[in-house]
Amino acid sequence: MKKLSGSVVLCSVLVVLAACCYGILSTIVKIALGNGVGIPVILVGKFFYGWVILLALVIVVHFLFPRTDKPAKSTLPPWKRGVVLFFTGIVMCLVTVCYFYSVSYLPVSVAVILLFQFSWMGVVIEAVANRKMPSRNQLIAVLIIFVGTIFAGGTIGFGMDINPFGVVLGLLAAFFYALFVFLSGRVEPSMRPMNRSFFIATAGFIFVCALIACIDSPAAIPAGIFGSDAIVYGIALGLFGVALPVLFLAIGAPRISTGMATILNSIELPVEVLAAAIVLVEAVSAWQWLGVLIILAGIAFPHLMEKKISSGLVEDAA
Repeated sequence: MKKLSGSVVLCSVLVVLAACCYGILSTIVKIALGNGVGIPVILVGKFFYGWVILLALVIVVHFLFPRTDKPAKSTLPPWKRGVVLFFTGIVMCLVTVCYFYSVSYLPVSVAVILLFQFSWMGVVIEAVANRKMPSRNQLIAVLIIFVGTIFAGGTIGFGMDINPFGVVLGLLAAFFYALFVFLSGRVEPSMRPMNRSFFIATAGFIFVCALIACIDSPAAIPAGIFGSDAIVYGIALGLFGVALPVLFLAIGAPRISTGMATILNSIELPVEVLAAAIVLVEAVSAWQWLGVLIILAGIAFPHLMEKKISSGLVEDAA
């Protein structure tokens, strides 16, 4: 039992580390923008170098940790599996595209608050998909998160010039993130998490190249791969935005409950706001910090009330 508890603690730490990796992405993007690197170049670099690093990890895991159990057969034909994985990759790509562009219009502390609206949007998506009304605890959580957003968005306590287009992009990023989380739990669960993530990342890279070629310029693609500045920021974003969190979550997430994983992942929010305050010296008022705490409470509330995290263990781990 002690060994099992220690395993859960280690896996919980890995999930926290994954959330912290995601938490510093906005700051890296802001620094890149400040040094004259455009969003199209940043996007291509992030997905390309993330794909390369993830490919290397897949190869290493395949040879060092070969799968001994026989994976369950998929109920979908190969071409449908490919379509579903590619669509999931497109959704993942749209999260990054909308979020990075929102960061270019808004302070990081506001953009991340908008992104975290995925928590209540996910409740709505799940309710529509399952044709079932959310529970009372989930509805209370949505209300708590909404109140926290009012405080954390900087609309209370001091004046802040908010770009409406940036707000729309931030909310779109939240929607696509909620959709991605929903799909992630349902797309090819029989595949190794690392392999599934690699195929999704491949689709994301293909889509981002096509998107950037259409909305900006095809020249942004080689610039995002071979440009000296793009290499620095692309590797950093690929490492902390794709490779490391995917690896940490692949190891840690299966060993803890969904409720515990959700709460641990919420550490991303204060990490993003703290990084913006320290590295970028963005003004973060006491009202905004209060809003951050309220949002974290809203995210944790339904899981605590429904006692899904009483032990931190998944049901079959006992």
